[in-house]
Amino acid sequence: MSDVRDTLLGLPDIEKKERKKVMADYFFYRGKCIDPKLAKIDKLFMGQSWEINDNVDYVPTQDIRNKVKPLLKKQARFMFGKEPDVVLKPDDIKNKDSSDALRMFIDNVFEQNQFWKNTRKAFLMSTIKKRVLLRVEANPSIPIKIKYENIEDFYYKEKNGTLLEVIFFEEDERNAFKDNDGDKIYYVHIYYYDKENENAETQAYYRKKTFKGDNLNTPLEDVAQSTGFSSIPCWLIINGGELGDEFGESDVDELRESQSQYNHKNSDYADALKFQMFGSEGVVDGNPEDVNKLTIAPNAVHAIRTDATAAENGNQATIQRLEYNFGSADAANSYLDRIDKDMRDSLDMPTIKDLTNIPSAKAMKYLYNDLITRCEEKWSDWGPVFKDLIEFIIQAAQYSYKGIFKSEWLNLNYTLLFKHNYPLPSDEEDKKRLAIEEVAANVRSHTNYIKEFSDEEDAEAQFKEIVDELVVISEAEADSFSKATNTEGNSGSSSGGGGE
Repeated sequence: MSDVRDTLLGLPDIEKKERKKVMADYFFYRGKCIDPKLAKIDKLFMGQSWEINDNVDYVPTQDIRNKVKPLLKKQARFMFGKEPDVVLKPDDIKNKDSSDALRMFIDNVFEQNQFWKNTRKAFLMSTIKKRVLLRVEANPSIPIKIKYENIEDFYYKEKNGTLLEVIFFEEDERNAFKDNDGDKIYYVHIYYYDKENENAETQAYYRKKTFKGDNLNTPLEDVAQSTGFSSIPCWLIINGGELGDEFGESDVDELRESQSQYNHKNSDYADALKFQMFGSEGVVDGNPEDVNKLTIAPNAVHAIRTDATAAENGNQATIQRLEYNFGSADAANSYLDRIDKDMRDSLDMPTIKDLTNIPSAKAMKYLYNDLITRCEEKWSDWGPVFKDLIEFIIQAAQYSYKGIFKSEWLNLNYTLLFKHNYPLPSDEEDKKRLAIEEVAANVRSHTNYIKEFSDEEDAEAQFKEIVDELVVISEAEADSFSKATNTEGNSGSSSGGGGE
């Protein structure tokens, strides 16, 4: 399957070598070797396991405690576990309602595609495999589809960070029911730039090639058409990397050495513990044949004859039970704890000990400051892509959502922002109390308070409802006061009349 994919994608040697390294990182992330037979053919599949070449009389333990997988998953949850908020700030305050409506439309498109959930998964893959591709399928009168592609399934050409061509591989779903590889069907999708003629403007084109398994050189069908858009609906996301690094970097690299040390030392610890938990039999002046026939089992009875030479010297065979005391356990545990801390430090994650006795949410946020900074750095790779994606959705939505998308939204001028919602506890009650004091002091508007601390979409309508209620309450209180005043006045008049 991988050979078919690599052939149809037309990968150069440098890409093949890079992708093989990426797969080694992925299997290391997964943990211990899943298929030892396959690993003997290609060490790529070894994962965190290792070859045993020690010349010993026992099978050394391989006690693998995978720390890489939970750490990278925790980083992905911290980054995108809580959905970011899309914020559209209109340049003209008069367009606020239109901007809010457009933002709600974008949120609906994202929700229909489970965008943020898939983004969290794609982010995790990018931290392992370095690169992922985000693409959009936009067709007239058909809802927009947003998809991510793994590095194995696409190839691209770029210049100065701009994609010039994107090729991605797809297998026909019905191949699962075909036993003969020659009968299987494969698709190659290509996005590229071209012109209708020399005087026309450059446009994005889409091309689809259909191949059969018995002939991967000549397509069964080759169809090309203009997308109608000025840019390719694909965005490459590269995880970090140094300046000029075209492939990015894998977060697994930061953890590989520490994880390997942890597994080896933990396995050595297990072997040492196993051997020193059980005592051994020591025989002095015993007959070699009897010694070699000793039964090693709990409560075994041993009959040992004295060696002939020892007997001539007047010695008697003796058996001694040797018990061991594992005195280096604290040092071993301390070493493993240090490796665990080093791995957390590599990802700027606080340890469990750091999280005890935290006096406030503000202190908790300070403790996570390095991790927040790390995620903000990764946002510099993802944020611009999300902005381009939203701009493309707005351009394509006029064709895909006819009757729903409003043409006036195309002319809106706004600033697009993302509010990063990291899953940290916050002093919500303190914030609310301070905000209410600001409202009472007339330094914060009621509408602003409703926007920040309530789930209401229309803050203006909510504020109007509150004002209407206050008017009704004020009128009711005024009416009650008026009736009470009239009653007191009538009572006074009646008392005066009786006196006369």
